[in-house]
Amino acid sequence: MTYQRYATVYDGSGQIRFALLTALYLEELLQRHPVYGRRVLDVACGTGTLLAILAERGWQVTGVDASAAMLAQAAAKLAEVPVPVELRQGDMRELAQLLPAHTFDLVTCTYDSLNYLIGSHDLAACLRGVARVLVPGGLFVADMNTRHFLAVDWGEYAFHEQPGYVQVERTHFDPAANLSTMWLTGFIGNDRDGYERFDELHIERAYPNDLVAALIEAAGLKIEGCYDGFTFQPPTDTTQRICWVARKPLCQNY
Repeated sequence: MTYQRYATVYDGSGQIRFALLTALYLEELLQRHPVYGRRVLDVACGTGTLLAILAERGWQVTGVDASAAMLAQAAAKLAEVPVPVELRQGDMRELAQLLPAHTFDLVTCTYDSLNYLIGSHDLAACLRGVARVLVPGGLFVADMNTRHFLAVDWGEYAFHEQPGYVQVERTHFDPAANLSTMWLTGFIGNDRDGYERFDELHIERAYPNDLVAALIEAAGLKIEGCYDGFTFQPPTDTTQRICWVARKPLCQNY
């Protein structure tokens, strides 16, 4: 199962760095695209690093993730924060059933989590759920890997080693289906006692920008920004990650 055994080594493997960078970028994004409440939902929240940072900034935080193991890591991380915290296990395509409508001033979905929705109908369902749980005037911030990154910049092999953990990645991109498949193998342990192996399969779809924009608009959100990730520049042909910023119109109460 994806993000099961991996959850215990996820932060230590270096993945936590992305959440730290995202928190810095989000602070700048909200200066350009302000929100006026302090209730945030992080979709596919993982181990909860972004939620913990936002909680320290005074946000009332809620996280949704499909992995119970990742949520357990998040719960431990958020145990001492001084603001209300809610964590729910669930599918990002079912936000409308998981959470009440008109609840959140900000919804985030980062680290290319939307790319894991490999059917456009799945992506559309998630976006409709986002629109439903946002308050009128609320903001949605998400990032997605581009086709250029998945097809060109993401190498076929990667190897990571640190004390207590070794990770091997093999990746293949199918240009006809626009799907990137990564076989991740991890080894947890040490040379004295031996290693426990686990294997995971990660599949991401590359979406054309015009299709993503159309699905965001069809969900009832208005796009305010489309940026080359971690900048405020427009995307180019070699952009690796796109940040989408969209707002629920004040007049919409669905």
